[in-house]
Amino acid sequence: MERLAGLLTEDKKGNPSNYAMVTISEGASMIGGQIVEYGQEDAYGHRKLGGIGVVVSEAIKQLTGSHIIYQQLSYLMRSGAPDSLDLMVAFNYATMAMDLIAEGASGRMVALQGGTYTHIPIGTIMQGVKRVDVGELYDVDLYRPKVRHVLGKPMFLY
Repeated sequence: MERLAGLLTEDKKGNPSNYAMVTISEGASMIGGQIVEYGQEDAYGHRKLGGIGVVVSEAIKQLTGSHIIYQQLSYLMRSGAPDSLDLMVAFNYATMAMDLIAEGASGRMVALQGGTYTHIPIGTIMQGVKRVDVGELYDVDLYRPKVRHVLGKPMFLY
């Protein structure tokens, strides 16, 4: 937390508007801590993720003495108006799925692989461990994505 608080303080000082912002995944946890969940379990025994933002904002407030505004984005962020790329991908997925149905295919899933539309066996999602190349896509010292290093990468990170 001390490292994160220091980076936020540094960003705030370097910003002409005098603010800094951090986005935290609902499924994140403190090192050695538990994932924060709330609410009733669903039919599969899962509870809703969320609350780590409150924990982190309180810790940063204690460490820095700064005023913190906590905003849970969840549906606000996920429910924005679709842009042209969202619409294009959804339309193409729907068209491909209907073509598979017309062909009598089953057990298939439409997908993007390497930036190319395709369809794959639905069981593919359960095969192997999915990994993100953290060293390639993320600056672990500054807690920032490496958004400038996209040359040669597909349009869609998969």
